[in-house]
Amino acid sequence: MATTNYLLTQTQNSNGKSQIILRTYVRHDYRIRIQSGIWVSPKRWGKKNGITIPTIPGEEQEMLLQKKELLKRLTAYIEDEINKVEDKNAIDKIWGEKKVRTFYKPTKAPKEREKSFFDVIDTYLSSHKLSEQRLKNFKVLTRCLHRFELFKKKDGSRVFSLTLANLSPELLRQIEDFLTDEKAIFLRYPEIYEQFPYSAKIAVKTPKRKRPPILDDEGNEVPKGMPKPRGQNTVADLLTRFRAFILWAIDNGYTTNNPFKHFSIGEIVYGTPIYISNEERNKLLETDLSDDKEVETQRDIFVFQCLVGCRVSDLYKMTYRSIINGAVEYIPRKTKEDRPITVRVPLNDTALKLIAKYQDYSRDMLFPFNTEQDYNRKIKIAFQRAGLDRIVTVLDQQTRQEVQRPLYEVASSHMARRTFIGNIYKKVKDPNLVGALSGHKEGSKAFARYRDIDEEMKKELIGFLD
Repeated sequence: MATTNYLLTQTQNSNGKSQIILRTYVRHDYRIRIQSGIWVSPKRWGKKNGITIPTIPGEEQEMLLQKKELLKRLTAYIEDEINKVEDKNAIDKIWGEKKVRTFYKPTKAPKEREKSFFDVIDTYLSSHKLSEQRLKNFKVLTRCLHRFELFKKKDGSRVFSLTLANLSPELLRQIEDFLTDEKAIFLRYPEIYEQFPYSAKIAVKTPKRKRPPILDDEGNEVPKGMPKPRGQNTVADLLTRFRAFILWAIDNGYTTNNPFKHFSIGEIVYGTPIYISNEERNKLLETDLSDDKEVETQRDIFVFQCLVGCRVSDLYKMTYRSIINGAVEYIPRKTKEDRPITVRVPLNDTALKLIAKYQDYSRDMLFPFNTEQDYNRKIKIAFQRAGLDRIVTVLDQQTRQEVQRPLYEVASSHMARRTFIGNIYKKVKDPNLVGALSGHKEGSKAFARYRDIDEEMKKELIGFLD
């Protein structure tokens, strides 16, 4: 086994430092002297032929510690290389000098293709545990970033590419502006949206029945695929997902750059939840819509959703197998990756009658669903025909200003979930019990908003002061 000790040359360089020489024993009767390439001041060379480290912390101490560690690694490398050689006679000073050069400039392995920004995103999506909905939402962000990169190239920076290294607070602000209003970009560079459509559905060409063109407020036809303005909550949510990816990339060694360290994401703000009373729900159900079967069907599905309180994504997944002993059972898709808890909601007579009205076991699905977009459109029509037009105050997500609108204009599939939660919360005022029926996790910020929705509850509390 090779062993090594050291000595310091008498000759000094212009900085007054001498080079450390390795005296390595190839075998007990044969040794070679090898220049290490490591220089130290003679005053830092101890009597036991080793580097002495000053006790006072500082730049010199740090430098000498590094040299001591380097000498240790070089020695281990030389000794290991000697032990690999069968014919020890082939080992000489020239062999030793060659090994030292190799130590300082090792032979480079074939370089793998460096992962691009979007390659790292693909790795994140394939290795990071994301629910189906979160994966879908992140792919929306990925398409946005692809479009932003193309926009920067067309807008004067032809060699621009997004990288983990060039992300900065200023670039994040540009991305934020881009996300806020892509309509202006679409009108300037529509070809970008042919390559990376605003909606994934646009890229999938399936035969559909011809619909009348969509018109803007001035009566002009809206070009197909034109982006809609995003609310500040949506932009903040996209940037929050982006930040989660960057933190993952840092944790996994893809970068040390964190542009979000000096960039503030806007707060997500929600208004008071708008929902309908049990009386309004019954009025909606009792309205005669027999002249328009599609509106009637979607109205009935909406009322059923009001009675079970699930999200529309869970509603669309329900089948006849979801009905067990007079109750509907499902695992919420939004939380099943993190907290796969089965929600069980007993069905009242109205809900059971609605299931029976559309019973068709050959369909498998619980109801004859339309697309979510069509579902929301039909809900608004049903509300308007039922005369549900009271004025409500809602938060405009673009301006964050309060606006007053008739109830039928703000009706949507999610209002059914809010109706279920709001009406039960009025009666029991127990968030844990209501959460067990709605699938909200304990301490949910979204659920906490329902504490402010009922005027009667407020009057009841004030009554305690009498």
